[in-house]
Amino acid sequence: MRWSWPFLVLALLVAPALAWGVYRLAKELGFLDPPWNPEHEERRTIIASLYAFLLFVCVFLYGFASSWPRVWIVFGIANALALVFFAAIGLRAVRRLWKLRHPASGPAPAADASATEEPGAGGSLS
Repeated sequence: MRWSWPFLVLALLVAPALAWGVYRLAKELGFLDPPWNPEHEERRTIIASLYAFLLFVCVFLYGFASSWPRVWIVFGIANALALVFFAAIGLRAVRRLWKLRHPASGPAPAADASATEEPGAGGSLS
């Protein structure tokens, strides 16, 4: 109990700096910019879902390793709901991205290989 207050004060002092660091990282990585196409939006959703999954799985595994103490039971239920939510959001984004990249109309007709070749790139060494 003696260490509770110093850790609380430390958490209150470190939390704003940590939040600012996460904000700067997200801004530099482009997560705060508007998506430039639908694929970019779905990819960002997938990445955010994966990070949330990693975070919540660690907490879930710790809870199982600790045999879910009484205090952790409510937190474990909230954690499980968060896992299900982020898994659903991520799977929805994966499905949308798949549909964007593989339209149902079928593959586009193949272009003639000689028509796309650059002039003068015939492979001669002259």
